[in-house]
Amino acid sequence: NERSELGGLVEELGISIGEEVMLRFSLKESVYKAMHPILCEYVGFQEAEITPFPDGTANVVLNLQSGSHERLGIVVRSTSWRRLEGGKFFLTTALVGVNSSSS
Repeated sequence: NERSELGGLVEELGISIGEEVMLRFSLKESVYKAMHPILCEYVGFQEAEITPFPDGTANVVLNLQSGSHERLGIVVRSTSWRRLEGGKFFLTTALVGVNSSSS
């Protein structure tokens, strides 16, 4: 699904497809690092789908093969991104929590 969405930021923001791939990778890393203290397991690159939006937010769909995200009630509460240094770098953040009804 992510491959079919590539190029969505090209027209609106002038982000090349290569830059968009880098942005998606950075957003995934932010999500994985935010989840790790709760999850404590390896997460493969294909186990999350990220869709960045022009407003600096992103949608995240988790699909961990282990199912741990559902069992533990892990919820990605927010993701954000922006360009820095004249467009040379991306800053990405993710906030992850646990749904209290899953405990």
